[in-house]
Amino acid sequence: MHGPTWIFILCCWGAWLTYWVVMAFSTKRTVEHGGFIGFRLVMVVVAAALIVVAKLAGVSPQSVFWRTPLALGVVSDCIVVVGVAILVWARVTLGRNWSAEVTFKEDHELIESGPYALVRHPIYSGLIVMALGTAINYGRFLGFALTVALAASFWWKARAEERIISRHFPDAYGEYRKRVRAIIPFVL
Repeated sequence: MHGPTWIFILCCWGAWLTYWVVMAFSTKRTVEHGGFIGFRLVMVVVAAALIVVAKLAGVSPQSVFWRTPLALGVVSDCIVVVGVAILVWARVTLGRNWSAEVTFKEDHELIESGPYALVRHPIYSGLIVMALGTAINYGRFLGFALTVALAASFWWKARAEERIISRHFPDAYGEYRKRVRAIIPFVL
């Protein structure tokens, strides 16, 4: 876990976080706020439930599924890089409409191009891909439990975002939802 592939993954997360913080200063003014706590609560509840179920089944959160050989580490690094690429592509495409929270921005635009032509929530897709690559490299139950919890919280947050967007773009967003899947292209 302390090898070069793990260090690379940590650098990817650090670079993504730095980029996210810097870009957060160039967004439009928020005119409507959605839920703040809901998706965070879902993540905590799902992670806790998975850990409790694992403990009842005799599995420790630190249970090692595998020690990551270099080849698997390189594969997991590639998965994380794909996640970062999706995130950056989505963030650039979304532009000043972006927000870390569920919000509606002043002069908000419905973005349907770039990665938004493939999925309605590519930022969540990218983060889930990054988390999956990280969990594979980590090789422990806890990594996969946190990835599942993250995916569940994003599903919750996506629903909250879609309620706001549907109110502001009822016809256009309804058509968009019919054409484009939420998180996984052509599937979910």
